[in-house]
Amino acid sequence: MKKKILHIIESTATGTLSAMRGLANSQSNNNSVTIIYSIRPDTPKDLRKYFNPNINLINIQMSSFFSVLWSFVKIYKLIKKYDPHYIFLASSTAGFVGRIVGLFISKKILFFYIPHCISFIRKDIGKLKKIIFIFLELVASLKKSVIIACSKSELEQIQRFIRSTSYLVENAVTPDYINLKLNNKRSKNIVTIGGIRTQKDPENFAKITKEVKKRDQTISFSWIGDGDDKSKKILIDSGVNVTGWIDTENVKNMLLSSTLYLSTAKWEGMPISILEALACGLPTIAYNCPGNSDILKNRDIGFVFNSNEEAVNKILNLLKDKNKINYLSLNSYNIVNDWFNLKRYNEEINNIIKKTEKKL
Repeated sequence: MKKKILHIIESTATGTLSAMRGLANSQSNNNSVTIIYSIRPDTPKDLRKYFNPNINLINIQMSSFFSVLWSFVKIYKLIKKYDPHYIFLASSTAGFVGRIVGLFISKKILFFYIPHCISFIRKDIGKLKKIIFIFLELVASLKKSVIIACSKSELEQIQRFIRSTSYLVENAVTPDYINLKLNNKRSKNIVTIGGIRTQKDPENFAKITKEVKKRDQTISFSWIGDGDDKSKKILIDSGVNVTGWIDTENVKNMLLSSTLYLSTAKWEGMPISILEALACGLPTIAYNCPGNSDILKNRDIGFVFNSNEEAVNKILNLLKDKNKINYLSLNSYNIVNDWFNLKRYNEEINNIIKKTEKKL
């Protein structure tokens, strides 16, 4: 039976966009899919191209306090109009708005909340703000819904504070990152992808760049993304090539022509950017934080680090050992094709839907 599915996506950028794009496009093959989305500064200008033509896109802004307040009314009206079977909520803001609205509509509609790094695990907030975020999640959880965590670390934090039914479904790359033809000739370039903001710790990326280049000037560093001007200047001054936001094909080509992926992020859900880098055969060196460690630990696909000196040594030692890089590269490629793929992801989501329907 063809189902009506509604997605509410507040973060139409970077990893959240990649993850929800894969899910929504797959669902649209046999169902009627509508997406309510909000635009961010780093939302691709050609957003329509990311989704199948048969998906209905509706813009409702959730980017400011007042737009969030107004979105409650607009989203309520649209849910009443479309009367979907399932609603998927992506990001903490969409999760809050969608579930609060859900308190006033039909109980027959099933709600699935996918935070993609739930708000209260952020490392740039104090205790009071963390308590407020947890309180808001508790208020929203008054609406019966299923929470889907993207990593074991995120699931543990959710289950620690929230009593809603919760499951783990690890993220996946989109089909265009599966079975790629790897490049045998790669430059000594170390790359990362993401917004230039506190979470990604660009200042630390700059420090590692400076230290590596002191010891080996032939190694280059690239940051794919844009954001805070002050942090961008620090990156550029340290010798990092900041590309700004570029289209997906150019991102892929840059990954395929680089040698290593470096993440200095302070916290993550489960970063799609690392999964995409692995799909391109890039061994990854990442700061030891939740999300990063969920991908890298107990797999021969890269390393986590706890200090800059450790990161610098890992980079320099790896680049001297071509056999080790080739070994890690092949493992990286295989783990994505075998596990972090959309087929497995969709099967797990569909199993959760079936379990939830049985409980009605």
